[in-house]
Amino acid sequence: LRNKFKELFILTQTILQSLKSIVKRINISRIKMKQEKIFTLLNEMSLDEKIGQLIQLSGEFFSASDISIGPIEKLGISKKMVNLCGSALNVVGAENIRRVQDQQMQKQPHHIPMLFMSDVIYGFKTIFPIPLGLGSSWDPKLVKRAYSVAAEEASASGNQVAFAPMVDVVHDARWGRVLESPGEDPYLNSVYSKNMVEGLQENLANKTGQVSCIKHYAAYGAVEAGREYNQVDMSLSNLYQNFLPPYKAGVKAGAGMVMTALTTLNGVPSTADKWLLSDVLRKKWKFNGIIISDYASIYELIKHGFARDSTDAALKAIDAGVDIDMKSPCYANGLHELVTNGTLDEEKINNAVLKVLNLKNQLGLFENPYFGASVEKEKNSILTPQKRKLARKLAQESLVLIQNKNNILPLKKDAKVALIGPYANSQKLIGMWAIQKIL
Repeated sequence: LRNKFKELFILTQTILQSLKSIVKRINISRIKMKQEKIFTLLNEMSLDEKIGQLIQLSGEFFSASDISIGPIEKLGISKKMVNLCGSALNVVGAENIRRVQDQQMQKQPHHIPMLFMSDVIYGFKTIFPIPLGLGSSWDPKLVKRAYSVAAEEASASGNQVAFAPMVDVVHDARWGRVLESPGEDPYLNSVYSKNMVEGLQENLANKTGQVSCIKHYAAYGAVEAGREYNQVDMSLSNLYQNFLPPYKAGVKAGAGMVMTALTTLNGVPSTADKWLLSDVLRKKWKFNGIIISDYASIYELIKHGFARDSTDAALKAIDAGVDIDMKSPCYANGLHELVTNGTLDEEKINNAVLKVLNLKNQLGLFENPYFGASVEKEKNSILTPQKRKLARKLAQESLVLIQNKNNILPLKKDAKVALIGPYANSQKLIGMWAIQKIL
């Protein structure tokens, strides 16, 4: 009888292993079919359609009124390329995002859905302490919860990519963006980078998360004299030891996107730095997600004296590995000419477009182009009592207090403190990057 049971057990295990093998083959087949469809779509797209996928414009370009003509003329981009645009910056609200998505997919020859991205730096509508304050909480897991909450609110409003976390190591208090960073220590920033990325992305599968875009790669917080857009000059040992670790931690945690810095690093603008983007980020760190420029940073290559004109800037950026051009006319006006005159291999564009299409596919946008956008969810999930409670707890944990040692201050234990002045009940205290709350 024992032998019979043993034979039955072995037979059962064999059958289970066979079933697992069959299921695995079916799943792989489905994945391949999806990828084949993406390749088919890519091959069917015109060159201009492909270029459109690599362009990001802000919300005013998609206004239903004639006011959108102004931004188009100011940027110097054609209406055709606006219609083919692959992603939008700072379009807010479920209803608005659904409208723009419908509008743009109708104009797109292959009806490819757009990506919607926004700055969700330390909260969406429920605002948490500024990242510098979060760094003072010494509680990465609580911060992870906060970023998960921010992601849930942002997804209900239809946003899909959060330009966060900003993990630049900062040593100079004169720099105006100190508030966005957890602090001045590479290890501290690395720990928060990991937890912020994981918090944003942990619920992506059920469309209540956000794709994390770590920024600003690299060493943006080390600008000379604390002046925005200024140069960064440092030794490689200093760079590797004190500035690169937080970005690497974010990549290792699975961040789907990386944003380039607006500055130069040792004489080369980060947005066109092959060594930084290709050798370090892609090859050494094995990052296979999307690289996006910062706001008009491809066009800024001209001001850095690194590119002759916008077409040359487009060539240098895409050659270095930048996939999406945020709010500049360079890719829109330059890439087509570069391909047709033989200067640029179209395969470079194909590789970038494939990354964008794959992300849209991973988010399920081809099946549901609205992602998590829901007017009802937006009303029910934003600024709930539970989320406010979490924000209050984090604010309390982030407070840095001075001990009244030896009663040096003339205060009694039961002393009352009055908060007075123009900022006593002003929302300005929540910081300059709580833009969704202010909007």
